[in-house]
Amino acid sequence: MTRAVEKSSGRRRGPSKGDLKEAAILDVAWGLLTEKALAEITVNDLTQGAGISRSSFYFYFDSKEAVLRALAQRAGAEIRSSIGGFDTDAEGRVGDLHAVIAGYLRRWQESGPVLRAIRLQVESDPDLREFWAQIRSELLDDVARSIDRAQRAGVAAAAPPAARDLAEALFAMMLESAYQHSLQPADRTAELRLVETLTVAAQRMLGLTGR
Repeated sequence: MTRAVEKSSGRRRGPSKGDLKEAAILDVAWGLLTEKALAEITVNDLTQGAGISRSSFYFYFDSKEAVLRALAQRAGAEIRSSIGGFDTDAEGRVGDLHAVIAGYLRRWQESGPVLRAIRLQVESDPDLREFWAQIRSELLDDVARSIDRAQRAGVAAAAPPAARDLAEALFAMMLESAYQHSLQPADRTAELRLVETLTVAAQRMLGLTGR
């Protein structure tokens, strides 16, 4: 009877206990990474924080590195969402670069510990390196398509450089700037100055005409 009522009312069932346990592990790991490096975090830290047994932990993840890979997926989706605002309309006009860059820096401020842990771990974890490279490639594909539309519409300087090469350079500039910025104490004035600097640099790099 209950299932029939749920179905007819259109209500969706909530997350399962398994979903909640997995989410708890990820949330605990995210919090711990704001306090210490991945190398200093143990499986016991994760199980105690999530209130589960070691056997339950290994049901969901085979190692703490696997937890970081799951966090990378979450962080990558957030970064891609923030960069997703860098888009072009039907006439090739670029959207609000200032807002896009500000959103990207905010993501780094919010997720900095996890993103820095990923950056360090990719050097020694082939699985994470491959996984993160795929996330990065998809993000760059999105940006390159927008740049290509702007170039073909005459809103951005015509190739060369190719759209994908410009996307690579733009992302590298923003990544290093955001990484360094995330290491500093919160400073709204410095953040606004960096957003302005990166916006101007991106506009010049792309050769935007201001149409």
